Amino acid sequence: MTSSNLAIGVDVGGSSIKCALVDLDTGTFVSERFSTPTPAQDSTETLLTALATVVANLPGDHAVGLAFPSVIRNGTVRTAANLNKAWIGQPLAKLATEHLHRPVVLINDADAAGLAELHYGAARGVDGTVLLLTLGTGIGSALFIDGKLVPNTEFGHLEVKGQEAEHRASGRVKVEKNMTWDAWAAELNLVVNTMHALMWPDLIVLCGGITDESEKFMDKLHCEAELVIGALRSEAGIVGAALATTLV
Repeated sequence: MTSSNLAIGVDVGGSSIKCALVDLDTGTFVSERFSTPTPAQDSTETLLTALATVVANLPGDHAVGLAFPSVIRNGTVRTAANLNKAWIGQPLAKLATEHLHRPVVLINDADAAGLAELHYGAARGVDGTVLLLTLGTGIGSALFIDGKLVPNTEFGHLEVKGQEAEHRASGRVKVEKNMTWDAWAAELNLVVNTMHALMWPDLIVLCGGITDESEKFMDKLHCEAELVIGALRSEAGIVGAALATTLV
């Protein structure tokens, strides 16, 4: 295996920054997974420092793919729904390259998870329209049409009966509101079917830490599209971020 088959994937979530060295041929980790808390509401400099600290666990000159919870345009952060609003307008790809002393490719975090599932996981080989939803601090989304990414979709902010989708059915909402699985699944079912009515995907992939307990809610979801749990689980964002280094 040559170093050209390897890249570092970094996934900046609402609660933690996670990274690992990834074998791009197989989509598997070839290092330990390292993490540190995300200083989500602190200064941009503080978050960059945390980023550098966690990546320092992986020495070498491998390219870095950085999955970030924001709309990303030309390496610049354009939204900050669950982060310090000071991030909006920041050229994060450039800033991270300077802090890490390595080339950095920036991608929306849900798009990264979607790329991983498309290339290595639950959506591999699937034709037509695929919608991936990450159920975490918010609800991220990735949309693929015949294997091509439609970048920066923000379907988690779609209004569903007067309330944003992610305020109804994110993983964080279930925890903060101490919802029963039945109650949360009912909200997720409403969100999923509202999105289906607008996009008519052939496949919907659900990701995020909460899907580790999928046996508690999947049988309560009913949709005309096929519904599956992502194959890469919590590794999807890291793997997809690493893969993004090959797509620029």
